[in-house]
Amino acid sequence: MKAYNETWIRNRAVVQQSEQWNRQRLLTDAQTEAVRRAFPFDFRQTNGFLEVGLFLFTVVAILSCYLLPATAIDGLLDDRHLSSLFNMGFGVAIGLLGRFLIARRQLYRNGVDNAFALMQTGFLAFGFNQLLPSDMTIAMYCLCTLPLLLLVLWYYGDTLIAFITVATFYTFVFNGVLQFSAGKAILPFVMMVVSAVLFGLVRRIDRSPYYADPLNLIEWVALIVLIASGNYFMVRELNGLLLDVSIRQLAKGVAPEIGLSGLFWLLTFAIPAAYLQQGFARKNRMLIILGCLGLIAAVMTLQNYVVLLPLNVALTAGGMLLIGLAVAGIRFLRRSSGEGGHFRNGFTDDPDYESPNQFFVNVGTAVATQAAAGAQHQPKEGVRFGGGNFGGGGSEGTY
Repeated sequence: MKAYNETWIRNRAVVQQSEQWNRQRLLTDAQTEAVRRAFPFDFRQTNGFLEVGLFLFTVVAILSCYLLPATAIDGLLDDRHLSSLFNMGFGVAIGLLGRFLIARRQLYRNGVDNAFALMQTGFLAFGFNQLLPSDMTIAMYCLCTLPLLLLVLWYYGDTLIAFITVATFYTFVFNGVLQFSAGKAILPFVMMVVSAVLFGLVRRIDRSPYYADPLNLIEWVALIVLIASGNYFMVRELNGLLLDVSIRQLAKGVAPEIGLSGLFWLLTFAIPAAYLQQGFARKNRMLIILGCLGLIAAVMTLQNYVVLLPLNVALTAGGMLLIGLAVAGIRFLRRSSGEGGHFRNGFTDDPDYESPNQFFVNVGTAVATQAAAGAQHQPKEGVRFGGGNFGGGGSEGTY
């Protein structure tokens, strides 16, 4: 059994989407109210600022409850095994208390439950690693911790836990490759391949609302690591940091030239360009954003090693060029008919409202909206959403 009510989470996603469409005048007030009645949920609602405050307050409270007995019991933190059992026991207690509060207070990502999930994971992982031999590599510690993190991620579906999990995974790969004699030479290629495989696997996972945010985060991280692993600046400077201290002193703080430099210069520009190409072809905003940022980083890398212009001139010229390209791109994509906000090839600069698939595939939604439409004596032609074009999140069409 998971921490949250999955049905309520699906209902919450559907209701939020219906409210967005209501603000866009695609659903009437009666239809939106019918959706609320058809998809009830009872989570406690808060705002973003209150969530941050509750998160910080809960973290401080949990740490205070931990430090009081930990410092009061003589020698508790000095004994490795005793400290491990105490930390894991405290993590279990935090998890049980968090589960009780989530069920009793109907919490869902309002700060308190996020803090309990994070602190429980931290204490369990720390206590578990204390039981492991002290002569293990960082990669082995990460590998042993990954199953625990994946279990907690499955239970909570929390974005912070997802970030910790993917960071632990990449640390395992990074440190594990460096254990080999040719590790530094193959490290960029391994990181690129691993990131591409991870992105492909995540894309194949069914996007239920319970795991939508963690999976989106993992996609972002995988694509960022992929583009960074092929960037000439990242590869060269990281290679310099991994050199022995004596070699770094001889180089006087300048990272030496790397092998296959021409290939990495090519990848520095080719990977962001591929992101952009796929982003425009698939109408994927994530790929477009990362492709633009990657090309900016590529130009900055070129400026860093091949000084084309003074820094102040380069920044000014680069800013003007980016503004010009943005304006030119908007003018190029805009339809010749001049319809405000609508672009050729399915692009738009309207706010992007991504809709959950449940809104379309769940018969209950259609029944609820159709019933509301019938109550207003609308023609019985199926669900009437007010008419219009839709192009959010890579989807397009009319309804």
